[in-house]
Amino acid sequence: MSSPSASRSPRRPSASLGAPVQASDQAKQQEVQQQFNNLVAEVRLLESYYQEVVGRQQQVSGALIDTRAALEALEALPLADSADLLIPIGGGTLIPVQAPPIKNVVVSVGAGVAIEKNRDSAKEYLQARRSELEKAVTNLEQQRKEIGSRLEVGRATIQRIADSTAE
Repeated sequence: MSSPSASRSPRRPSASLGAPVQASDQAKQQEVQQQFNNLVAEVRLLESYYQEVVGRQQQVSGALIDTRAALEALEALPLADSADLLIPIGGGTLIPVQAPPIKNVVVSVGAGVAIEKNRDSAKEYLQARRSELEKAVTNLEQQRKEIGSRLEVGRATIQRIADSTAE
């Protein structure tokens, strides 16, 4: 007597076996699509952050230029004698004035607060501010380069994924 399993004919693969393969491919495609979408969102976020860093870098660079100009102006003002100065009043118009010897200057220390300082104290303050601003520019430049390299990697990965899915 033959066993019941021996009497059965071997099973042929049915169409239903192909469905799990297709489902697996579909799940894989969905996973790749999700990774792609996440990467695109990350690159957009990095682009936004990059623009923010560039904007801050421009602001700090402007403040650094102003601080350097103030230091140069303090150095150029005579100590003992009165000085002939041109004061801008707007619209490209200047008025000449005779300034007495300048012993003190008013320095903005932030938040709308200004303090009167003697020339040497004002120079020290401006030199310290210049040093801080130079460090800030350097740090922002480093951040900008780091974000830029991360952006390049992200964009290259996006391109590679897009090229592989198009094939």
